[in-house]
Amino acid sequence: MSRLPSIRHPVSFFDVFTVTAVSIVVVAAVLTVWHGTFVRTEMAVFTVLVFGWVAWAINRILEESVHSSQRDRRRNWRR
Repeated sequence: MSRLPSIRHPVSFFDVFTVTAVSIVVVAAVLTVWHGTFVRTEMAVFTVLVFGWVAWAINRILEESVHSSQRDRRRNWRR
């Protein structure tokens, strides 16, 4: 069963990819419908926020992976 991507607690590439793809579609749709400097500025700010979220999400996923790996290594070492 598939799940919706998590924005607050990303745990996989699926979350990051889906949020990025949806944001690209939203920006493309908005810029296709509306033209103007203000709209372009808003879309630029939105894009910067999305890429900031992507960097945070990737960092969080990698940190959790390291912690999980360390827990598994300790658990296997004790056996």
